Amino acid sequence: MLSNIKCLITAGCSYSQVPNRDVTWPFHLNKHLNPKEIHYLGQGAAGNGIISRKTLYAVTKALEKYKPEEILVGVMWSGFDRREIYSRKSLDCNRIEYGNNTDAYANPTKIVDLKDRNYYIINKNWDDYLTVNFMKYAYTDEDSLMVTIEHVLRVQTFLKLHNINYFMTEYDFDCLDKFPYRKELLKLDKELFFLYNQIDKSHWLPITNLYEWAKYESGFDFARPPDPHPSTDQHKAFVEKIIVPYLLDKRIISDTIV
Repeated sequence: MLSNIKCLITAGCSYSQVPNRDVTWPFHLNKHLNPKEIHYLGQGAAGNGIISRKTLYAVTKALEKYKPEEILVGVMWSGFDRREIYSRKSLDCNRIEYGNNTDAYANPTKIVDLKDRNYYIINKNWDDYLTVNFMKYAYTDEDSLMVTIEHVLRVQTFLKLHNINYFMTEYDFDCLDKFPYRKELLKLDKELFFLYNQIDKSHWLPITNLYEWAKYESGFDFARPPDPHPSTDQHKAFVEKIIVPYLLDKRIISDTIV
């Protein structure tokens, strides 16, 4: 396998976090491509605002060292109801430090200023003061879905502007498809449908989402059912059966005769 990729940037939530309890897809992809530099941006519980901002910052820094054609970006979008608040003031929030890689789960988190943590992650399943009040007074599904679509479009536009190869996919169905805002019903909401139609799906992997592919098509089992996080075997198969063939088909990498 031949590749001119010198910098690999991967982003997402816990499904894309390295290290994690399972060996996730960015690590397996790194083994295939063997780039000079790798940025694992996956973070547990991260919403799409965190994912998009981390991606834009990492790509901006990478362009200071590499040519656009030497960079590959892979983004696995998270649930649209996961949000975040940026604040210079300390806010009371849920602490989610976990496992050996606490930095990847810490709340609040950081993006540009590596000394300060000012992005406060919000998750509807938590009961901290910040989450409860945001979900009660400032959250609607349609607004949150719109924000996610706008994050996707922002990253898409930025990468195309700089002629950077990339691929995108969804971690689970609730990234862009959650009742009552199912994909097939988005046309009933003109504001959402207008934005959704601008997503260039030619740069998306040919699957619905990683969770459903892992469950129904990978040929491997989850590590800790009913935990929906894919297992190491499922992640490895995902890279070998989906991501690498996609990169070959798009001629981002080349196959060789051994």
